[in-house]
Amino acid sequence: MAVPFVSRKRLNPQDVDAEGKFYPAPAYIAEIGVNQLAEDISQSTTLTATEIIGVIQSLLTTVPKYMLLGYKVRLDNFGIFKLGFKNKADCKGYDKANLVTANDIDGLRVMYTPDSMLKAKLNKPEYVKLDARFIDKDETETPAESGTDSDAGNGD
Repeated sequence: MAVPFVSRKRLNPQDVDAEGKFYPAPAYIAEIGVNQLAEDISQSTTLTATEIIGVIQSLLTTVPKYMLLGYKVRLDNFGIFKLGFKNKADCKGYDKANLVTANDIDGLRVMYTPDSMLKAKLNKPEYVKLDARFIDKDETETPAESGTDSDAGNGD
């Protein structure tokens, strides 16, 4: 299986006046939803697509529940999901632990660390360049993504 990519022009955020340069970027053909995943999984199991959808819906309810209770949730061979905090912009850190309060937290973010088994399955693929006209038309790139790796900040 070959991973599709396209050429994408990126601007240098450190030199906004400079002309952008082209870099390889993943080509997302389209999205696959729960129904399609369930149908594919049902072909290799004794479960029906409807049963698999029920399991996925339960997973989507149960995983956030445990994350909010302070657990890291490991899906064996897939990875670990956990919560991280967004600190308020004016929170510069404190010299003493007792000065830290909930008022310093601006929100939550979901963090994902892939399992080594998943990483191994994705290791050293073949690549195929696509014409940009054939990728998902809903795909857009925000300025924040233009100069950074998509997985930055998701590790431990």
